[in-house]
Order: sequence, then C-alpha cells, then structure tokens
Amino acid sequence: MAELDLEDNNIMIEEEIDDNKMALDGINMLLNNGIQESVALFERYKDYSPVMSAGCSFVCFMQAIMTFEDDKLAEAFKALQRTEKQCELGEGFIKTLKRKLTGKKSEAAQITKEEKLQRQIIVADSVMYQAVLTFINQDITSYIKGGWLLRKAWKNYDKVYKEVHALYSQNNGGVADERTDTRKDVSSQTSQSSVSHGSLVSVESDSSLADGVVMTGDVVERLMGAVGFGYGLFQICISMAPPKVLKLIEFIGFEGNRELGLKTMEFASRSSDMKAPLATLGLLWYHTVIRQFFALDGANIRAGVAEAEIIIERIEKEYPNSSLFLFYKGRVQRTKGEIDDAISSYQCALEACEGERELQHMCIYELGWSNLMKLNWREAFTAFAKMKDESRWSKAFYAYLTAVCQGALGDIKGAHANLQDVPKLVKRKNNQIEAFVGRRAAKFKKQSPTQEHILLLGLEVLYLWNALPMCKEDAINKMQEECSKIEDRKIFQLRSLIEGALHKLQGNNEFAVVCFEEAIARHQGTKEDYHIPAFAMYELGMILTQKPETVNKGKTYLIKAKDGYSDYDFENRLNVRIHAALKRLKESTVTS
Repeated sequence: MAELDLEDNNIMIEEEIDDNKMALDGINMLLNNGIQESVALFERYKDYSPVMSAGCSFVCFMQAIMTFEDDKLAEAFKALQRTEKQCELGEGFIKTLKRKLTGKKSEAAQITKEEKLQRQIIVADSVMYQAVLTFINQDITSYIKGGWLLRKAWKNYDKVYKEVHALYSQNNGGVADERTDTRKDVSSQTSQSSVSHGSLVSVESDSSLADGVVMTGDVVERLMGAVGFGYGLFQICISMAPPKVLKLIEFIGFEGNRELGLKTMEFASRSSDMKAPLATLGLLWYHTVIRQFFALDGANIRAGVAEAEIIIERIEKEYPNSSLFLFYKGRVQRTKGEIDDAISSYQCALEACEGERELQHMCIYELGWSNLMKLNWREAFTAFAKMKDESRWSKAFYAYLTAVCQGALGDIKGAHANLQDVPKLVKRKNNQIEAFVGRRAAKFKKQSPTQEHILLLGLEVLYLWNALPMCKEDAINKMQEECSKIEDRKIFQLRSLIEGALHKLQGNNEFAVVCFEEAIARHQGTKEDYHIPAFAMYELGMILTQKPETVNKGKTYLIKAKDGYSDYDFENRLNVRIHAALKRLKESTVTS
C-alpha cells in the first residue's frame, strides 16, 4: 500500500496510488456525512492525477448546486476549468516544435489507452458541469454560452462512448454481459439508438488509441460506468428540454433518448467507478424531484416512487446514516403523500449532517415545504425565516415565503414588512423566481395585504411548484374552504385557477373546467399575471386529453398555451410540462 502523508502537501509513495479507488472512497466520504473530510482528501491530492482533480472539482460543483451561492458557483467553475486543462492532451505550436527538435515523445504518446479514455471522459464531464453552472443564470447570453458548452461536451461524450462501448462489446463477445438486465439493455438500446442518432455505437476501436496494452474486463467495465454517468445525465436533460431551448442547441444534432439515459445511469450506478454513487444520486434526483416538478408523467404524480424505493432499499445498508439518502427517502415519502414520515426523515437527515451547512439548508428547505403542504404555517415560517437569515441564495424568495406564512398566521404587519424587503433583496432580475416574487411583493409597496389575499399567494406557490397533488385530502379540503372565503374581485382570476386545480385533484373535472375557463375569462382586460391564463389553458388541455372524444380539442388547448402566451412568470417551467404532455400524446398515437 502507498504511504500517504496527510500532514502537509507532500505525498510519499512506496507503491503507486490506486487513484480510482481513492476517488471512490472520497465520494463515499461525501455521501456518508463527511463533506469536509472529502474536500480535504481531494484538495490534498488534486494534483496527483486527473481522476483526483476531477473528484476535487466535482465536490466543488456539488457544493455549488446545493447552495446556488455566487462565490461557490464561481469557485466551482474555476475548478472545473482547471481539471479540464489538466486533462488536455493537445500541444501548442511551440511545444510541438520543441519536442521534434529534442526527439522526445509527446505526452499523449506516453500514456496508456485507459488513461487517454479516462481523460476524455473527465473533459466531457467537466464541460457538461460548466454548462449546468452557466444555465443557472437563466438569461439569453447564458443559454447561448451553455448551449455551446453542451455541444462541446456532447462531441466528447459521443466520441469516447463509441470507443468504450466498442471495447465493452468486444470483451463480451459483441453483446453486453449477461449478468444483469441493465448491461444487456444498455448494449441493445445503444445499438438501436445508433440508427436514429447518427451511429452512437461503433464496433471498431479507434486505432489511434492502440498502445499495445490489453485492458482487462474490469477496467473496461469501470470506464463504461465512468462515461455512463455523464452520457446518461446528458441524454436525460436534453430529452426534457422545451422546444425554445432545443432550438439553441439543435446543432447538437439529436433529441435526447431518456430511456437510454436512465439505463446508462443505472449501469453506471452499479460500476466500480467513483461516479457510481453519484449516478445513484442522479437517479434518485430524477425519480423524486424532476418527474414531479416538471409533471413528466402528467397527473401521475407518484410515478417514479417504485423505482426510487428500489434504489433506496439497495443502498441503505451501504449508507445507513447518509443525510443525502435520508433526504431522498423523505422526498419519496413526500411524493407518496406521507408528509409526516417525510418530515421525520428530513429531521433525521438534519441531525445526521450537523456542521454541514449546505446539507442542513437542503433539509430545512424541505421541512419548510412539507409543513407548507400541511398548512402548518408556523412551522413553515420557522424554516423559511431561518433560510432567509442563513442562506446566501435568493434571500428575496425566502423573505417572500416568510411573509406568506406570517400573513396566513394573521401577522399582517410582519408580513407587510417582509414583503417590502423582497424587492430590495432581489439580486438577479433575470432569475424567474426572483422576478416573480419581486413583482408580487411590489404590489404591496404602500398597501398592506389582507389575510385572505396573502393566504391565496401561499396556495399559488404550492400550485406553481406542483406540490398540490402531494397534499393530504384534509389539507385540500381546507384550501377549498379558504378559497371560498375570498371576496376581493381583484384576485378572482387567481382564486379560479387554484380552485380549478383543487377540483381536478378531487376528480371533479367538470367543476375544474368551469374554474379554469373562469380564470381565463376573468384575466381578459388585465395587463399582468399572464401566467394565470397560460397555466389555466394548460390545465384545460390536460383534462380534455384524458378522453378519446376530446383529445384533439385538448391538444389544441396545449398548443395554444404554448404559443398563445409569452413573457410571463415561469414560462420555461410550463413549456417543459407542455412539451412532455405533447410528447406523451404523440407516443400514445404511434403505439395505438
């Protein structure tokens, strides 16, 4: 074993370090509530190898996306660029000339095939993470830059995935390993995908990588898992992009294959690569957050629960006290409508991550939302007020949620004070969440809100975040009761939208249709809140597409919701839902 000196920056080596194993250990530290230990390990050995550098930059990336704090986002971007540069094999003109004069071999000629493939995978991952960080800004410049980075990442993934899959196929007699269905599915689906997506699979290895060293099956399988994480994540994300975003990245040349992406991620999650546990987290994120938030399965809000429960059962023994996996256990329970159990899981996760600010904030945020879904305004207020004080991401959003809870509790004076603070706390006007809460709060610049109005704003947030379908029946009934008390005609259009959503959840589609039509009609003549008729139009389309005799009319409503409104709050969010609904309709038409 290598002797490692952790007391200073010197690394004393008796034997070569197994950096892949060390990186996997570092990621496991991260997931077992040892973020600081993980950071220290990767920081200490980030210059030892590209793999350790990749681990270091990924930890920075993960901390950044857990907090969305500007300093952490900038730090992560620089770390990813540093890793990308460390993995480059190309030479500039001066280096090439100097090498030819001295007769030395280039760096690329001196490293093994495994190392070259590993570096190509790391470069693709680093560029894709940079794209994710760029998209967070949500302005047109960021979309263009992010699209360019995605194109660059895809070109890398496309090339290396072909090469690794070719080696994998050769090692398994031209087909995937029969040991698991996942491996079989990845091989067959990738082959099928090559027909429609420009030959993603090649049966010939790249001769330029031939170094005379035969890689073992275990090495090839690890590389397959290494590329599978980013490749699968890429496929999933592209498959969900709305048409407007796809137009910016259409030069990538294909529409993402979500099914292939999920199976590739599943393969990666069972590999020996350091990204195996990250692939597991990625699958949980997709099944417990993305599917529900973007309504990818329509009204089936519990879609993904079964898959997530299988994953959690598989990894619970390995990570029994992991705050991250306890967090996702809470997400599963919340999706099932088991809000009390979810709150218990989040509390356990919060206790398990003592001292880890990023994870604590994730848990507190979910506790706030879970209590909001139960209409436990006081508990929700406590959570969001803490986030407003401690989090460096969007204090405006947390101030707004705090104000909503205060107002619902009857503290109108406190709520008004918080609402007046919201516009001052907005830092990014191009951020759709901050733009929304800023506009909502600005209406109360001089006039205090009524309790009924501010309570309705709380229900609006639950609706826009697609959290209403997870609420218990007693909470839904309470919401309907509160809506019936509203007499302010200025907010009737919003009341109608929320009442329609509540009736729809209870199966009263006829009443729901009337409410959604009222929301659209009542909005006519107004010059704000265009998200209300847009979402109402979408809801009408979703109801009508449930019956064969009205499916075409429903599709017309969906298209009108997509094309008939623009520049409204959460337009991108709704467009993703509409895109998913139209895609499901198209697929059902083909299969029938």
